Amino acid sequence: MLQIAICDDNNTELLLIKQIVETFKALHISKYNIKCDTYKSGLDLLMATENGISYDLLILDIVMPLMTGIEVATEIRVKNKISKIIFLTTSREFAVDSYKVDAFNYLLKPIKKEGLISILEKACADITDKRDKQIIVRCKTCLTKVFLHNLEYIEVLGRTLFFHLTSGEILESFGTMSQLENDLLSDKRFIKPHRSYIVNMDCVHRITDNAIITFSNKSIPISRELYKNIKKTYISYSFEGFKNL
Repeated sequence: MLQIAICDDNNTELLLIKQIVETFKALHISKYNIKCDTYKSGLDLLMATENGISYDLLILDIVMPLMTGIEVATEIRVKNKISKIIFLTTSREFAVDSYKVDAFNYLLKPIKKEGLISILEKACADITDKRDKQIIVRCKTCLTKVFLHNLEYIEVLGRTLFFHLTSGEILESFGTMSQLENDLLSDKRFIKPHRSYIVNMDCVHRITDNAIITFSNKSIPISRELYKNIKKTYISYSFEGFKNL
């Protein structure tokens, strides 16, 4: 199931967006099982997530009383790094702020049905594609299936591979980094900033002059000769949803 949340303090616009999502749901009923919830305030949405509801896609108005959509997204990103976020607003001035919370896209009001449906198609396809991809890790005592969206980064020390998961769990396996490169680096989420590391860009919080800092506050070195290319790749990946604005 794909769980979608819409949050807008304007009831007229909230209903309009809900109708567009329901239209998209009807168009793709054989492909996606979609459940859509609506919220009139960011506080209500945050309360729902605190109570255990996890949304795959969030459609947030930016300008709302008490908490802006950016502030709501910032709170959600503390625990949830992979949900897609689509921002709605009347102004482009928030584009940089939306980038900071890893927004998937940014749509200007008034909302046009065709524009939102196009973005929903891309977002839902991306969600299901990433959700389904996996690798099998041969640990010391068993084989473990790892979904790529749960993989934060891989580190190699000698002949031992350490798979760092977003849950905090670390899996150990014997092998070399070259054995993984074909499988992982063909997926646009992953980059190799250093000969000993492969990193999931969905888990990157920021990039400094010499390191990648993940959302779990792990520091991963960047080789000096790779820095420019890594930075360019990360920026391109992060702003992918904004290319057509």
